Amino acid sequence: MKKLVALVLALVMSLSLVACGSSNSGASSAGGSAAGTSQKKITLKAGMSGGETSPTYIALSEFKKLLEEKSDGRIEVEIYENDQLSSGDQAKGCEMVMDGTIDVEMHSSLIWSAYVPEMQVIAFPFLFSGYDDVDAKVLDPNCAGYAQIQEWMGGTGVHTVGVLENGFRQISNSKKEILTPADVKGLKMRIPGIAMYVDLYKLLGASASPMNFSEVYTALQQGTIDGQENPLSAMLTGKFEEVQSYVTMWNYSYDIMMLDVSDKVWQTLSDEDKTLLEECGKEACATQVQASRDADAGFRKTVEDAGVKVTDLTDDQMKAFVDACAPLYEQYRETFGEDAFATFGYNF
Repeated sequence: MKKLVALVLALVMSLSLVACGSSNSGASSAGGSAAGTSQKKITLKAGMSGGETSPTYIALSEFKKLLEEKSDGRIEVEIYENDQLSSGDQAKGCEMVMDGTIDVEMHSSLIWSAYVPEMQVIAFPFLFSGYDDVDAKVLDPNCAGYAQIQEWMGGTGVHTVGVLENGFRQISNSKKEILTPADVKGLKMRIPGIAMYVDLYKLLGASASPMNFSEVYTALQQGTIDGQENPLSAMLTGKFEEVQSYVTMWNYSYDIMMLDVSDKVWQTLSDEDKTLLEECGKEACATQVQASRDADAGFRKTVEDAGVKVTDLTDDQMKAFVDACAPLYEQYRETFGEDAFATFGYNF
């Protein structure tokens, strides 16, 4: 674990300083759940957004290591970073695992919300009070929230074997320190192309511009937008600390990723191999979550060392943001249903 944490810190620091056979044929060779199939060789092609410098890479690399070790090399995992298998298109990566072109993938729930709109519920503002809260309501494999994620994802043609985190999303901008909801008003903000975020920033009086992550640095540099919101690790990956002056730590939206196996592969596996993938997936994701949190202080220090003013809100200031965002829940009450919100701890 110490080595993993050191790796995360070293990779992010370095970024900031410079600013089954072949895919389905191999999986299919597993031949179903008949006796003896667990002895056949399986090779899984796994795609992910981001690369080795991304803290989330830990989950997929650990999954590969654990699976290959525990199967004595019988099951192999080939990792394709930066959505190589889908030509850099994250949404296409999700589509390819749904149709079985990719065996395994790891993407954010925000990307998956294009296919599973209910996934937006998890990212609702101030739904979770902190890491202990998300551990109990989202990440614990025995909790209702984890089961709900598996059910939602199961409807797309994939089987979720683990949930990891990008972490809590923070807000940055180049104009001013954000201390109150009024400070967000009028800012030109980049957001992911998620309907809920569009409505949220409209509620706060900001001009919200959905934009691909790869375009954000240039837009910030040229002043096309004033700010963006992301976990600090993603901010460093994009080198946004070079073109932003202020960050407010408001922990407003929790961002998860899922480690998924295509159902077309899953149905070819023996019961023993299904259990093995489940065990390795959960263990790998738990390792990533702990390493990411252990590295949080390092992420913040890197941002501050770059000259960015990082602000922590008082309890009263946080409450003002919570109150300002509350109408969003009523707006989406019928869209997603009260039960979906209740699963993650919110009751109307």
